[in-house]
Amino acid sequence: MKRRSLFYIIVVLIAMTSCEKEIDMDYRSVDALYVAEGCMTQEKTTVRLTTTQDMTDNHTNAHNVEGATIVLSSDGMVLDTLRYQRNGLYSSACAGLYPFTYTLDIYVDGRHFQSTSTMQQAPQVNAFRFVWKKVLTERMLFAELKLQDIPGENNFYFMHLYRNGIGYRWAVMNDANNPGEELQQLFNCTTERELDKNKADALKDGDRIRLEIRSIDRRTYDYFYSMQVMENSGSNPVANFSGGCLGYFSAFHVQTRNYVFSRAEIEEEGDS
Repeated sequence: MKRRSLFYIIVVLIAMTSCEKEIDMDYRSVDALYVAEGCMTQEKTTVRLTTTQDMTDNHTNAHNVEGATIVLSSDGMVLDTLRYQRNGLYSSACAGLYPFTYTLDIYVDGRHFQSTSTMQQAPQVNAFRFVWKKVLTERMLFAELKLQDIPGENNFYFMHLYRNGIGYRWAVMNDANNPGEELQQLFNCTTERELDKNKADALKDGDRIRLEIRSIDRRTYDYFYSMQVMENSGSNPVANFSGGCLGYFSAFHVQTRNYVFSRAEIEEEGDS
């Protein structure tokens, strides 16, 4: 796949990063590619289906895909056909159950795409806080998350911080180095100097922070991990769908926590 496809993945899928950098783009016309973001939780199933957009296309809503047939099944048994809502979104009331494996089939414009995912157990949050840490000569603000790993199995996690409803920081993690024990994830937010200068990316008092933690399967972890490292590796994310569709399908148990950011409540490293 050509390098410009990386840009489309990042634009069309969820907002994963918050850093800005110049990207050398090739603006010539390219054929549209289908992009699916399939999420099956303990409550429902949703799929957003879009196509990549030519950089010269001014029709901002043209990439939403209607008229697809999206089928959810497990062990060869059809569970439901998702219903179209709006803006490329299809949904079903079908909820995921641990430890079943689910298959998502997408039929559109004579094409067939397929992906599978296995539902995981609920993640357990031990603690979450904002903390100052000294890194060389800088005081850095981190969001610190601690999870209690589930013993006796391999576990994978996807964590996403939202700031005022917009993706702010994200990461994936596995338990290979500390199975069955407490796991820690640090999100690098900003420096104290940037916070003092009220930089655009710096958190501000009153910001609404939503923490989303997903327990995911190995296939989903491999997909997001490849997205996390692709800037340094120079490669595309690993394929999650067969048939040439970009994106992913993931059956996961999700937990969310909501906070309001306050600089006065940031803890110091070493505080319990």
